[in-house]
Amino acid sequence: MFRSPDLPPPTRGARTFFLWRALPLALLAAALAATESLPVGLAVLAASLGIGVLALREQDRLAREVEQHRLDAARLRDYTDLATDWHWETDAALRLQYSRAEGHLASALDQRAVRNRRLWEINALSPVHGDWEECHRQFQSGKSLQLHLVLHRPDGVVRHIELRGRPITDGSGQLCGYRGTGRDETAFVQSTRALREVETRHREMVNHLREVIFRIDARGRFTYLNRAWETLTGQPVNQAIGQRILRWLSKDEARYLLARLEPMLDGRRDSMQIEVRTGTGSASARWLEIAIGARFDGHGKLESLSGSIEDITQRKQAEATLYDMNAELERRVKRRTAELEASNRELEAFSYSVSHDLRNPLRAIDGFSQIILEDYGDQLDAQAHSHLARIRAASQKLSTLIDDLLELGRLTRTPISRAEVDLSALARAIMRDLRAESPEREGKLAIGMHLMARVDPMLASVLLEHLLRNAWTFTAGRETAEIEFDARLRNREVVFHIRDNGIGFDMAHAAQLFKPFNRLHDQSDRSGTGIGLATVQRIVNRHGGRIWAEGAPDKGACFYFTLPDPTH
Repeated sequence: MFRSPDLPPPTRGARTFFLWRALPLALLAAALAATESLPVGLAVLAASLGIGVLALREQDRLAREVEQHRLDAARLRDYTDLATDWHWETDAALRLQYSRAEGHLASALDQRAVRNRRLWEINALSPVHGDWEECHRQFQSGKSLQLHLVLHRPDGVVRHIELRGRPITDGSGQLCGYRGTGRDETAFVQSTRALREVETRHREMVNHLREVIFRIDARGRFTYLNRAWETLTGQPVNQAIGQRILRWLSKDEARYLLARLEPMLDGRRDSMQIEVRTGTGSASARWLEIAIGARFDGHGKLESLSGSIEDITQRKQAEATLYDMNAELERRVKRRTAELEASNRELEAFSYSVSHDLRNPLRAIDGFSQIILEDYGDQLDAQAHSHLARIRAASQKLSTLIDDLLELGRLTRTPISRAEVDLSALARAIMRDLRAESPEREGKLAIGMHLMARVDPMLASVLLEHLLRNAWTFTAGRETAEIEFDARLRNREVVFHIRDNGIGFDMAHAAQLFKPFNRLHDQSDRSGTGIGLATVQRIVNRHGGRIWAEGAPDKGACFYFTLPDPTH
């Protein structure tokens, strides 16, 4: 075992020796006295018993001291074993005479491997820094020593050892050797190195940031700055450390900054973000954004401030430019709005003119043509009747076209008032009217249940009127017209569709479907003005939706459209 300083063993002493030697003599004296006189013998016997009691008490005290000595020795041994990994002792020539190592040091520093060898003679040991000169100096001083050594184990693993020792002297004070311990501090060294590496990487990362990272003590003096400070101010960091932050601000700027920081300095807030303008009125004026936090001690007293400083001058300039652009845009919008309102008023005046000034000649043409047919019809031949019929049909068609154009213009200007509309009920009502117009036709209608949309009710009616009438018209040549109105969910979007089995169209001309006056079929075959689908597209667009069509010649057509709810 490691030979720690010995505890003094308990000794019997003169008192214990006398008591145990006097007890037999006292008993003998009591027996002799009893032969001469019984009272005297009893007195001497009582004295003998007292001596015996004292001897027993002394023996019990001595036993307790021995047990306490054993416990103290065991405790000291355990403390020593737990506190160190290597116990060693040298002679006066500094050769190791005792060595007991445990754990990772056991194989390289056991008794057999190092006995009669000095520390510097052990090949596996070397100082952490430099050579053995420091070790020699400490040993020669004859005082307590402390060394940091490196142990190179046979398996290639390196262990770090903290060596401590005290001199051993004889009664005359002569040095007899050293006795000490070694502690495996490899884990501590590795964690310290890892911490240094983390600190180094952290410092490098912080120094590469564009923002200034700072720390200020309770007196307002810089205690840390990264290299971004040099970019911001043009001054070396070492010159700023220890200087007050207010030194770089004018009086007004410093007063403003202190006023903004007051809620944090008095403990009401622990962090803030402040924008400060420096160098006001100069060419080097800058905007700085300061994010700062406070740290307080256990008594609520301010310890330090830390945070970042970012140069936001370019952002502020961009914001000012954007503000000017927005102001100019608002002016342009107001001017264009005024122009649009004036154009709308002119359009309304034009619509009024068309509605009244153009309708009157058309009515006159149609009316006088009818009068001629009624009054002079028996005097006209068949060709004249045909010409007059064509005149009346053309005037009536032109009147219908004017009505459609007026409706298209009105739909563009009418404000949208959205409400929840049952498109299924609206479609059924429209189809009832269409069937009433052509009761002789057979039709198979499929309308989905409860097709709801948040739309303008009047515009929705016009939309379905045009699409359903279109389907009804272009299925006139079928024995049984098949028309379907339903909706499907596609990519989280409700898509309505109206499908028919009519004459269809060529997809190569699909782009012309929604243009005014563009018709893909012979105008002599079907009625209409070519405005209906343009009106439909205008209504869908005003609701923020989309409309498209698919079809094939003589295989029917399908119109798809969406009516999104802006509240969703």
